[in-house]
Amino acid sequence: MVGGRGWGCRLRVGRGREYALELASCNEIICLKIPCMLEQFSCLTVSGCSMLQIIESKAPNLSTIIFEGNLVQLSLGQPLNVTSLDMQCSDETNFLCYAITKLPYVVPNLETLSLSSDSEMVPTPMVASKFVHLKHLQICLGGCLSEGYDFLSLVSFLDASPVLEAFVLGVYQSEMNFDSVFGNTTHMRQMPEHKHHSLKDLMIFGFCSARSMVELTCHILESATNIESVTLDCVFDEYDEENTGRCSVTYDRKPGDCFPLNNEMILEANKGIMAIDRYIASKVPSAAKLDVRGHCSRCHSIF
Repeated sequence: MVGGRGWGCRLRVGRGREYALELASCNEIICLKIPCMLEQFSCLTVSGCSMLQIIESKAPNLSTIIFEGNLVQLSLGQPLNVTSLDMQCSDETNFLCYAITKLPYVVPNLETLSLSSDSEMVPTPMVASKFVHLKHLQICLGGCLSEGYDFLSLVSFLDASPVLEAFVLGVYQSEMNFDSVFGNTTHMRQMPEHKHHSLKDLMIFGFCSARSMVELTCHILESATNIESVTLDCVFDEYDEENTGRCSVTYDRKPGDCFPLNNEMILEANKGIMAIDRYIASKVPSAAKLDVRGHCSRCHSIF
């Protein structure tokens, strides 16, 4: 049980009398234990609990975990029931390496997985383990990406997800420290052939002219035999969580203005469009819908 002065703890009751527990900024908690008698407990949300080291749950019907903070140990008595996991571990260096090597064993029945990392220094490794049931994967990268980060290595997640239907990649870069596809005359790299027959939707926000990002996109299009929709947005608008588009009014952006971009980001958005036209558009199957988005002509101007 959880209690104490100054702790942000809320228990919600949803449809079917399912319980959801939310913990925020509970900085005195080191170990969170959820007992087995909470049979209707289905969703756990934890954010900003700086001292937390382990989450131990024996709740038989816990199906959704949303976590933001320092990486913790997950000990789940009923791991097969967890089908949705959202982890934002901004301060964990190379968090994606942890995710692809450990999570298939910790939560083997995931159907939806969202990962956010601000400190990726090395490529994502190829692994033998699989997310056997994963259908929806979202990866958000930002903050401190290593110079020349290898986006192509993210193919490891697709190869580890044999029934993946939707892949969403968001990349925020305030500084363009990468090897551009326009400044390198070497041939495009190609990964070992793995067909992704189930993949139908590909969305990349913050698409840029980085050679490895172009290689990633080309590889996916060549291996996804049943792709139906491709969205390549050359701007990463973190205010537009619902993907409503430029100048749209959202909860975080009530005036409707787009997320601000510096000059370098605007110029790179234009290069991203050029890279799509030159290297990618021709690889999109004729039956698939291609949606290419540049910067906003109203909100984004070079000064």
